[in-house]
Amino acid sequence: MLKIKCHQHLDDFELNIDLMINQFDILGVFGPSGSGKSSLLQAIAGLSDSQNVCINDHNITHLNPDKRLLTLQLQSCPLFPHLNVMGNLLFTHTHCKNKSNNLTPDQVIDLLALNPLLNRDVVGLSGGERQRVTFARTLLSGQSVILLDEPFSALDWSTRFTMLGVVQQLNKSHGIKFIIVSHSLKELLYCCDTLIHIAKGKVLKFGATQQVVQSIYTNKSQTPLSILSYSKAEFNDAFGLYQLALSNGLQHLYVLPSLVKQSHKLIIESSQITYSKAKPANESSANILTGVLENAQQLDDQWLLTVNVDTQMLYCVVSKRQWQQSTVKLSEQVYLTINNLETLS
Repeated sequence: MLKIKCHQHLDDFELNIDLMINQFDILGVFGPSGSGKSSLLQAIAGLSDSQNVCINDHNITHLNPDKRLLTLQLQSCPLFPHLNVMGNLLFTHTHCKNKSNNLTPDQVIDLLALNPLLNRDVVGLSGGERQRVTFARTLLSGQSVILLDEPFSALDWSTRFTMLGVVQQLNKSHGIKFIIVSHSLKELLYCCDTLIHIAKGKVLKFGATQQVVQSIYTNKSQTPLSILSYSKAEFNDAFGLYQLALSNGLQHLYVLPSLVKQSHKLIIESSQITYSKAKPANESSANILTGVLENAQQLDDQWLLTVNVDTQMLYCVVSKRQWQQSTVKLSEQVYLTINNLETLS
C-alpha cells in the first residue's frame, strides 16, 4: 500500500499529489520529461518538504530518509571512484544496516551477470555498465522497497528487458516492491502491474497498468503498444525461430530468438499490426492471430482499434479512410497480421 500527499513549488508548475494505491508489486510512474516524476520519488524518499507518506500501513512522514527502510536510486548516482566494481558492491553490502531483504553479493552478481566487471575500475565503465553496477549496489542496500529513477535508460533494449525481468524475479522471489520512474511506456508496460500517469505535477490517472495505458492511448499521449504473454517457447531448428504458444489460447507466433524473454512477454507496436475481416490469403508470409473487435475509437484522423485475442488486448491504429471503408463491426471476428517478428527490421 502507498498513500502519499505532497505539495511542492517547482520551477514552472506545482507538484500536487494526493493518492492512495491499495496494492502493488511493481509500480510505474509515467509522464513526459519535466512532469514531476523524479520529484514524486524524492517526496516518497523524504528528500523534500510538505509530504505525507504511508507505505505498507507504516506512516514514515516524520522519519529521516535513512530511517524509512527504502532505497532511492537517482538518475545520476555516483559510484565510489577509489574502489573497483567488487569493492563498491561489498562496501554497500557491509555498511548498510537495518536490512529487510537477504540478498547476497553472489546472488546479485549472478542475477545481473556482473562477473566480467568485478575487477574493473568504475571510471572505465560505459554508461550501461555503470547503470548495472549502480542497480546491483542498490539491491545490496538490503531494503524491501526500492525507488528507481530512469534506472536503465543507458542500456540497449535487449539488456534493458533483461534487467526488467530481474526486477520481476526479485519481486516474486524476495517480495521486494519497486517504484520505477520512466518516460518510456514500453519498459513500464513490460514489468509493472500498477501505473501512475502524471503531467505538470498532477496525477491524470492511476490503477492497473492495462487500464491506465488505454487512457494514455485515448488521450494521444503515446503511440499504442500491446503486450502479449506466452506460456512456452519451443525452438524450431528448421526455421531457426521460436514458436511461442500464447497464454489463454491455442494460437502461436514465430519469432526471432532475440525476442524471447525470461518473463514470457512480447511487446508489439501498433505499426506492426494490420487487421482484416477476411483471412489473409498468404498465411506463410506473416504471423496471423484471430481475435474479436472490442472497441473502435476515433482519435482525430485515425481510429484506435482494440482487439481481444484470447483475453489479451492488442491495439491497432488505422486511418480514417481505412475504418470508414471497413465493414467490420464490434464483436465480430477479425484477423491480425503481426509483422517484423521473424526478420530484423
